[in-house]
Amino acid sequence: MAESATCPGRPSLRRRFIVWFGTAFLLGAVVLRASHYRATIDMLARDLDVQLWSRLAALKAEERFAPDALLDPSVRGDDIFLADLPPPTGWAVPRFLGFPLPALEPTADPGPFRWFAGVWRREGGLVDDLDLPETLAWDPAWVDRSDTFWTSADGRYRLAATSGGHDTVLVAGTPLEPLDRAARATGRYQLLTFVIWVPAMLGVVWLALTRAFRPLERVTAAARQIRSGRFAERIDVARADAEFADMAVTLNDMLDRLDAIRVAQSRFNADVAHQLLNPVHTILLEADAGGRSRTAAELAAALARVDGLARRIEGLCGTLLTWSQSAALDPARLTLVDLEPIAGSAADRVAARAAAKPAVIGPPPEGVVVKGDAALLEEVFVNLLTNAIDHSPAGGRVEFVASESPAGRRVSVVDHGSGVSADEAPRLFEHFHTGRPAGGHGIGLALSRRIMRAHGGDLIHEPTFGGGATFTLVFPADG
Repeated sequence: MAESATCPGRPSLRRRFIVWFGTAFLLGAVVLRASHYRATIDMLARDLDVQLWSRLAALKAEERFAPDALLDPSVRGDDIFLADLPPPTGWAVPRFLGFPLPALEPTADPGPFRWFAGVWRREGGLVDDLDLPETLAWDPAWVDRSDTFWTSADGRYRLAATSGGHDTVLVAGTPLEPLDRAARATGRYQLLTFVIWVPAMLGVVWLALTRAFRPLERVTAAARQIRSGRFAERIDVARADAEFADMAVTLNDMLDRLDAIRVAQSRFNADVAHQLLNPVHTILLEADAGGRSRTAAELAAALARVDGLARRIEGLCGTLLTWSQSAALDPARLTLVDLEPIAGSAADRVAARAAAKPAVIGPPPEGVVVKGDAALLEEVFVNLLTNAIDHSPAGGRVEFVASESPAGRRVSVVDHGSGVSADEAPRLFEHFHTGRPAGGHGIGLALSRRIMRAHGGDLIHEPTFGGGATFTLVFPADG
C-alpha cells in the first residue's frame, strides 16, 4: 500500500494478515493432507486385507470340497472359488483439476491381484503351494496366528493364516510392493498439489486484499491532495463499495466542516488583525505627533486617547484568550455550579459601567444549578450585562429572569433599551459585528454563544415586550 512510501517503518496490515492467514492456512493444509494421506493408506491396507482374506477363504473352501485339485493351477477351479478380482480400489492416483499427473501415475497396470499360498501340516511339512516365494519358509508361530493378518519380518509381504480341514495350516499372502508404490505415488501427489494449491490460494487472498484496500488508498490519496493545498478535494463516493460508502460520506462531511472551519478561522484571524491594527495605528500616530510641541490640555487628551485604545486592545486580547479557552472546553469535565454567585460576580465587574450610565442591575437568579465552567459562564454574563447597560436608557433597569422546563434550565438577561433592529438580528452573533456606533469589538455575543454551545446549550435572542432585548442562556436538561 501507499503507507510503505511515507512510513517505511510501519507494519503493513495486508502483510500481517497474509502472514497470519498464511500460517493458519499452511498448518491446516498440512494437517488435512497428512490426515487424508494416512486415511488413504489405511483404506488401501484394509482393501488389501479384504482381498487377501477372500483368497484364503476360497483356498479353504477348495481344500474342503476339492482336495485333489488343491493349488493345482490346471484344475483348481478358479472360475468357482478364485475368480480374479480387480486390484484394491484407490490404487490409481487421482487426477488434479481434471488433468492427469503422469509423473505420479503408476507406470504399469497393476493387473489382477497378485497373491501366493501354501498348505502346511501342523508339524511343518509342506503339502502344496502356489507361487510361494523362496524366502518364505514355514514358521511354527503360524499355528497360533490362525484367522489373523500380519506383515512378514522383512516387511515385504502381507500374510493371513487359517486352519484347514485336514489338520493343516493354510497361509496366503501378497507382496506389499504395490501398496508401497501406491503410498509413494499418493504422497508425491499430495506434496505436488500442496505446492501448487497453497501459493495459488495465498496469491488469490493477496489480490482480494489489494482490491479490498483500494478505497483506503483513495482516502489516502485524497488526504495527500488536501495536505498539498487542494482543500476542495473529496473522496469519490460513487466508486466506494457498500462497506466503505458510509465511511467515505462521513469523511467527506468531516472535510466539509474542517474546510468551513478553516475558512471561518482565516476570516476570524483577518478580523482580529484588523481590530488590532486600527488602535495600534492610532497609537503610532499619537506617538509620531509627540515630537511637536503641544499644550498640556492637548497632551492630556492624547494620553486619554492612547489609554482608551490600549484598554480596547487589552479587552480584545482578554476576549481572544477566553475564546481559546472555550475551544479547549471538555464537556466531560464540567461540574455542578450555582449561577447566583457567578451572575453576582459578573454584576460586580460591570458595576462601574452601570453607575456611569446610570443603570440598575437586578438581583442574580436564585436556585439555578447547572453543569458548567464557572469562569467561562461569568464571561458570558459580563458580555450580556455590558451590552444591556450600553443599550439601556439612563436610569434603565437590567434584570435576570430564571425559568425551568422539561427541555432544560433557562436564565435570561433582560433590558428595556433600544433593542435590536430587524436588519441587525440575523448578524447579531457574527464575529466583530456590533450595532453600537462606537466602542466595543463585536466579538462578545459570538463568544458567548460559542461558550454556551460548548456547554451543550445555546444562547438565543428575543425582543423584550415593550422594547429592548432579551438574551437567554439555555442549559440542557441533563445539566
